[in-house]
This record gives sequence, structure tokens and C-alpha cells, in this order.
Amino acid sequence: MIERLIIRDFAIIDELEIEFRNGLTVLTGETGAGKSILVQALHLLLGGRSSQDMIRTDQDAAEVEADLRLGPDSPLKARLDELDLWDDESLGIRRIISRSGRNRAYINGRSVPVATLATLASGLVDISGQHEHIELADERNHRRILDDYGDLGSFCRKLKDAFDAYRSLQRQLAELLQRQNQRQERKDYLEFALSRIDQLDPKPDELETLQQDLVRIRGADRLEAGLRKIVETIYEREGSALDLMSLSLAELNSLTKIDSGLSGHHDQLHSVIGQIEELARDLQSEHEKIEIDPARLEHMEERAAALKGLVRAYGRDLREVIDKREQMKRELLELEHLSDTRHELEKRAESALEIALSAANDLSLRRKQAAQAFTHELSEQLRSLAMAGACLEVNVQRAGDDELDEHGLDKVRFLLSANPGEELRPLSRVASGGELSRVFLALKRVLLTVDRVPTHVFDEVDSGVGGEVAKIIGEKLSHLSARHQVICITHLSQIAAFADHHFVVVKKIAHGRTVTQIRELTENERVEELARMVGGQAAGEKARGYAQELLSHLKSKRIR
Repeated sequence: MIERLIIRDFAIIDELEIEFRNGLTVLTGETGAGKSILVQALHLLLGGRSSQDMIRTDQDAAEVEADLRLGPDSPLKARLDELDLWDDESLGIRRIISRSGRNRAYINGRSVPVATLATLASGLVDISGQHEHIELADERNHRRILDDYGDLGSFCRKLKDAFDAYRSLQRQLAELLQRQNQRQERKDYLEFALSRIDQLDPKPDELETLQQDLVRIRGADRLEAGLRKIVETIYEREGSALDLMSLSLAELNSLTKIDSGLSGHHDQLHSVIGQIEELARDLQSEHEKIEIDPARLEHMEERAAALKGLVRAYGRDLREVIDKREQMKRELLELEHLSDTRHELEKRAESALEIALSAANDLSLRRKQAAQAFTHELSEQLRSLAMAGACLEVNVQRAGDDELDEHGLDKVRFLLSANPGEELRPLSRVASGGELSRVFLALKRVLLTVDRVPTHVFDEVDSGVGGEVAKIIGEKLSHLSARHQVICITHLSQIAAFADHHFVVVKKIAHGRTVTQIRELTENERVEELARMVGGQAAGEKARGYAQELLSHLKSKRIR
């Protein structure tokens, strides 16, 4: 339940703090005072959409904050604990919107994404307003309401899981049929690609090696001429380096006879000459190996070009091409067995459809059983809401098997006959605003036993009613508040009189600015406020007497 709500710089509210308690809390005040702004603030706090228009004029940001207390069996505790957001028995929520466009949300002081806040807060507060009447008339919501009443969630999930499995097989089958239609074209492509790769039969590093060899062969003329020149210079021609060094060796030999200390240099030079002779022979051997073969060069260039073509077509390098060849072989094999796979998928899809239809039929039966009980309870509630001649039927119509979807085979409609003798018709065609208000409250009352939301907020759901009907609605809200915290914004004194806690919302001018204020009324002040609601600002003694009588009567006959 909500224990405290703080609003700062939101619309025409500069700063507001309200402490809420158990039971029925009523908020009243003049039209335009800002009562519905409190509901907008709650929507924002619970993860609703934000707008810069919500920020008070001349302020940079708006802020809404609330303290909530969770019940001992609240399923939210475990989820908060998983996210490391749980703190004792309390839950603090804070939402800030700024003109810069930045949105911030906090749970127990820790920053969370707004989407996370919306998910976690979805089961904390149920806000009902005029738009709920429109949603009630929308038949797309009727099935969900019936399923909630019948506590059919587990059966709905079972059907959805079965239908999702069937739909997945249907998608696989459709993809396979598409592949079958394109099989010959794909098969021709795979066979051509494999033939092209197999014909060349590439090796992983072949292209790199081939390119290195091509560099050498393309430079064969240059290699042959260069090696020949080197061999001639150091070995073959007259006056070669070897000849000159040999003359130097002979001269050094004669010098050693004069100076025996030069013998070491003589040996060193002799060794160098031997090395040069060996080098010359090696270079000559390399020269003789050079083979200028234009036909071989052409063959190697053609293969290199073909291998590059494979890489461009099938991979980033030959290793990927070789891997792709294995993949294409497997795909070709699969294509050759598509018919077998199709038959298997068809059998599995048929079996999955039978399971889904069985779950849908089971759910349909349970919906019809729930609809009977729901119809009875709703009619009882409507009679207590001064619609004794009304008949509301929860109608469940089963569609054909070919119309199965994740929600089943049922079309659920709420049909209303507002007066005796009139035929049952859809709510959208026969219900006035006042009738929709009563049907809506009847639904809320019936759904009380399955509703786990701790706090309910009603924003002027008493549209189109008054008099004795308004009093009955007040009784219904009081009954509802026995098990839930109820906060109600109303213009009707007959409803406000049932409040356990009565707040008034007023709009004032302070320092040239419009501000909304709220305060809880004392018993005497409640009389004045109820009198105003009956007779306007100029309410006289007669209105005050009526208000006093209304409060005294309810105090002696407290609803609970």
C-alpha cells in the first residue's frame, strides 16, 4: 500500500506531501483544483510516459516520490531481492523528469531503467479512470477479464506454449517448402560451385606459395643475367676478383720469407680465396638451375588467377573456401532429403496442432463454466447498484478450429440488457456513461477475490450517476477498502461520506503563481466540504444539515 506521496514542481503543484493509510481515502475539491494531477503523478511514478509539459513553469525538473509497504506474501519481494533492490519491508520509488530530456528512476535509492520500474511496479497500484469505461466497452478486453475472474492463467499459458510450438513448426515447414520450391536452382548452384572447387582442389596455403614462386619465375631473366655477371666478375673472366686475390696471395707468400710474422695473414687470405671459389661454384650452380619456361609460367599464372576467383566467390582465403566446400556438400545432401524432412515436419506440426486444440478446447470449457458463475455474480452486483432489471451476460462463442490463435478459439463478449424486455446487446451499443460506471464497479467488486493488487485508485469513475446509486457505489468502494487500500477522487457527496480519510484539494494564488494544496479534513471540516459538494460554495444550513445527517447515519451503520 502507498504510505506517503511527495510531488515537487509537477504541473501546478510546487510541493505536496500526503500520508495515506488503510481503508477508503477520498479526495474532493473544486473542478480544476488539481485532483487528477495526483493521478498523473502516480502514473509517472509507476513507470508511465513522461512529458516536459508535466514540469512546473520556470522549473528545470519535476519529481514524484512514494513510500510503499509490501504485504508479507508479496511476490515482488523475491524479484527485488534478485535485483539487489530489497530493503527491509519498505519500497521507495522516485521518478525525476527534466527539461534536458533526461529521465531518472530510483528504487530504494538505487538507479534503475524506467522500463524496469514499470515492470516491477505494475502489480502495486491499479488506477481506474474514465478511460477504463471505454476499455470496458472494447470487446478485445473481455476475454482477459473473464480469464482473470476464472483464474485461468495457467490454462492460458499452457495453450500459448502449445500454440507457440505449433507455430514454430509451421514456420519451419513454410521455410522448408520455400526451399523445396527453390531447390533445383539451389541444387544447380551448389553442384556448380562444388565442381569448380573440386576441379582445382586447393590446398590451404597454396595461393601464398604460388604467388612467391611466380615472383621468382617472372624475374628469371634478371636472375640469370645477374648471376652470370657475378660469377664472371669474381671467378671466370681474366682479371677476375679471384685472379687478383691469387696474385696477392703469391706476393704475400714471398713477403713471408722476409717477415715470418706475415704468415698468419697469408693463411687468412688463402682461406678467403677458398671461400670465394666455393661461393662462385654455388652461384654457378644456382645459375644453371634457372629455367625460363613460358608455358610453365602461363600455367602457374592461370592457376593463381583461378584460386583468386575461388576466394572472391566463396571466402576470404583458401581455408575458408575449403570449409565452405564441406558446408555446401552437407547442404546438397540435405536438399536431396528434403522430402523426408518435410513429411517428418508435417507429422510433428499435425501432432502439435492436436495438442494446441486440446488445450484450447479445455480452456474453452473452463471459460464457459467461469462465464456462468461470472454472469450470475455480475447480475447480482448490478441489482445492488440499482439496475435490478438489468441482465449482463458473459457470452463465450467458440470459433472453428482454423481460427485457433494463442488465445484459443473463443470470442468473449459482455452483453447487456439494461431494461426488462430488451435484447442483449454489446456494452458499446447500449450502455450509457452511468451504466458503464456501474458495470465497471460491479466488475471490480466481483474480481475482488482474485485481485492481488494492494492499492486501487479511482479517478472520477462515478460519471453519470447520483442520488441513491451514488450511495450504493460508495458502499461498494467501502466494501472494497476492507481488503484493499482504496483512493477515490469524486465529486459526489454520497460517495465522499463513506471515506475513512477525507482530503480536500484546493487551488490558490501565492506570490503571483497558481499552486495546488491538499490537506486532511477534520470531522467539522468534512461537514462543510460535503455541504459544498451538495449546494456549492454558498451552501446553506439545509446543505450542512444534510451533510451532518449523512455522516451521522454512516457512522452508526459503518460498512465493513
